This record gives sequence, structure tokens and C-alpha cells, in this order.
Amino acid sequence: MELYVFDKDLNHLGLVEGFFSLRWIRRYSKCGEFELQCGLTPSTLSLLQRGNIIWKNDDTEAGYIEYRNITLNALKEEVLVVSGKFLTGYLGRRIIWGTERIYGTAEVAIRTLVYNHAINPSNTDRIIPLLELGDLKGYEQEISKQSSYSNLLDTIENIATASELGLRTMPDIVNKALVFDIYEGLDRTAGQTENAPAIFASEFENILEQEYTDSLNNYRNVVLVGGAGEGVERKLVTVGVGEGLERFELFADRRDMSNIDDDNNPIPDEDYLPMLEQKGLEILAENTEVKTFTSKVNLNSNLTYKDDFDLGDKVTCFNRRWGLTIDTRITEVEEVYDLKGKEIFVTFGNSIPTLIDKIRQAVKR
Repeated sequence: MELYVFDKDLNHLGLVEGFFSLRWIRRYSKCGEFELQCGLTPSTLSLLQRGNIIWKNDDTEAGYIEYRNITLNALKEEVLVVSGKFLTGYLGRRIIWGTERIYGTAEVAIRTLVYNHAINPSNTDRIIPLLELGDLKGYEQEISKQSSYSNLLDTIENIATASELGLRTMPDIVNKALVFDIYEGLDRTAGQTENAPAIFASEFENILEQEYTDSLNNYRNVVLVGGAGEGVERKLVTVGVGEGLERFELFADRRDMSNIDDDNNPIPDEDYLPMLEQKGLEILAENTEVKTFTSKVNLNSNLTYKDDFDLGDKVTCFNRRWGLTIDTRITEVEEVYDLKGKEIFVTFGNSIPTLIDKIRQAVKR
């Protein structure tokens, strides 16, 4: 594995050699991130400037540097630490400028939002240089979506999470382009026959360490979405089901979702109510029941990373002693490179929301 450095225009600047450690965190429906630690030299100080792009030559994605820190430790060693987001993070610098109403598939909705607000916006100052759309895949998840003035990256991540689609932005070094791509992982669960199954279990010696979390702390399965209107005239939609103690309710005040279009005409209920329903689905996707395996994967086992399993794939996790068999999606892969070699930590299923996640969810509601 080699680390190449480019400027923001994808001009090659050099190669990072002899680093101490690298954490390369890939995420399926959300933007990934990285952290690199290396010795401070004239070369690293020059190469690892804020805004420059780091590309790992065995990966499809790359990341841009947004943070630098230089320290002098107790051994009188000067250490440079840089970190940043993967290239999809550029979209976090844009908002939905105005109101977007989109009907159709989730894939087309995401592409439309990126195109309108980062590739071909009416204000050319808002263009993200080099960004272009990848191929249309034809995924069929349907949505009706209205969004106003929200963060572009947050908006498309919410759609992707609710629709179980992956997001990534791949550097095309030859053609000097950043290709925004929507993709879907393979089904590699034990019960299907289309793809070779990937079963993770200590009995198969492909797991070195394993942790399982089962939590209802943030769980909601019924959401009442309140849209435009006042009192008995207010537009309300209920999304989700549950009864008795198995019913976990939540109210989402989306009065900001107008039922009047840009020409000051009323939006019919048959078009408006599905928008509220889509918002409810996105909120429930953020408040799911947590069932997650976090595992340190044996790199010398029967399953080869990126060949037999990869980010976004649905796989089977099994632990006989714990009485657990779960078919779930790989939502995050953390690759760690240091003086000991390479380690892979895989998150199977949705993880427990962090405090920052909860604050963002509360603000969005």
C-alpha cells in the first residue's frame, strides 16, 4: 500500500513514506474519514498541507486534509498528525439553496440534488471543481422528497441511509475528475445462492475479536409527522407500526415543508403527503433498533477483504455460544496501518448514535 498526495486539482505532488500510523475509515451511506501520523520532515511538512488530497493506491476513494497538528513529544520527536474526510465530504460545504421537490427513485433524487447544488447550480460560485456524476445504475427504491435550506451532504446521507444505498466519490487521476457514485452492496448472506456467502464466526477462525451490542436506547418505530397547516387543518402522516409496549412513538414537526409550490399554487395531498411520509421513513432510519457486531477480522482466513466481502455487502454473523445468527450489512470498515502491520475492524449493522449524531437528529426534526 502506498500513499500518494495530490493538490485539489488532482496534480500529483509526491508520496508519503515512513508514516507511523494510518486510520482509514470507510462508511457505506455516510462520508468516511482518515487520520495519518508521521514524522515531521521538510517533505511531509510540504506535502501534507491543508486542502491537499491523500489517495491510498489500493482503494477507490480518497480524502482531503482539513486538520493539521504538530507536536514535540517527551522523546523530543516532532510528530505531524493530519486528518480529514473522504471526497464526498466536499458536499458538506453546500446547502439546498431554496426548495427542492423530487419524485421518483432515491438514486435519481440524490443525483439531482448533487447536480443542482454542486455541479450545475445557477450561481457558478457554488460549483465544486472537477465534480461529475457517475453512471446511473437504475436502483428502484422510490421516494417523494421536499427539502429547503438543509445541508446537502446531510440530506443525501439521510436518503441513502433510508434507501440502503452507498455513497462515494472516486478520483479519476487520468481525466482529472471527481466521480460521485451511488452503489449497492452484494447479498452474501448464508441463505442466498446468487453470490458466494460470507459467514463470520469464531468457529471459522475469520474473527479475532468480536463485540455484540443490542440496544433500544434510541429506538422509535412510529413517527407522527406534522406538516403545513394549523389545528385541525394541519397535514399529518403516521409512519411505522407497533402496539402495546412494542410501540415507540416520536413526533416530528416539519411545518417547514410547505404545501404551496414556487408559483404559489397548492400542492395536492396526493403529492404532498408522500413527502411527509418520506421524511418519516428517514427519521425512523435514524432511530432503528441497534443490533451490531463489531469485529476484528483475521486477514489470513477463508474470507479475503474486498474479494469475498466488502463495505456495503450483506453478510451473516454467527456466534454459537452467544446464540446469535444475524444477516446484516457491513456499514463501516476501519483499516489500521501501523508498525505492527495491517488490521481490519468491521462494523456489521447500525452502530449506536454518538452524542453529536443525536444533536444533529434533534436539530433536523
